[in-house]
Amino acid sequence: MDDRRSTKEAERKSAGPLGEQVSSAAAEAQEALASAAEPLQDKARQTADQQKAAGADHLAKVGDAVHSAATDLEHDMPQLAGYIHSAAATLQDASNSLRTRSIEDLVGIYNDFSRKQPAAAFAGSVLAGFALSRFLKSSSPRAQS
Repeated sequence: MDDRRSTKEAERKSAGPLGEQVSSAAAEAQEALASAAEPLQDKARQTADQQKAAGADHLAKVGDAVHSAATDLEHDMPQLAGYIHSAAATLQDASNSLRTRSIEDLVGIYNDFSRKQPAAAFAGSVLAGFALSRFLKSSSPRAQS
């Protein structure tokens, strides 16, 4: 790394004042770009956190609805109701996990899972994309009129 840096410095010095000006201008441009990108990164993180919270809330509501459906089945089919309660508990655990973990943690978990189970990750991504497109389509102003 130091060899590259000293080589670049030597090239700048051999290019003379013009090379130093170009290098200085490039460094300034890079700093300006980094400072301009920072608010965009903050906004993207804020939006992702809001969507994560909304997803966790929605998942919790689905878990509650599944628990309610299982309760309705307990008298007629107690064994099936037990399985459904278990699935509802899993949904609520996923909701809590989604709510308490950071975006970086969730991305890391997904990356680990996709390395271990690529077919399942692909299928899940396709289903999530389909669900997201249906959600966006149903919540668009055109769909409501």
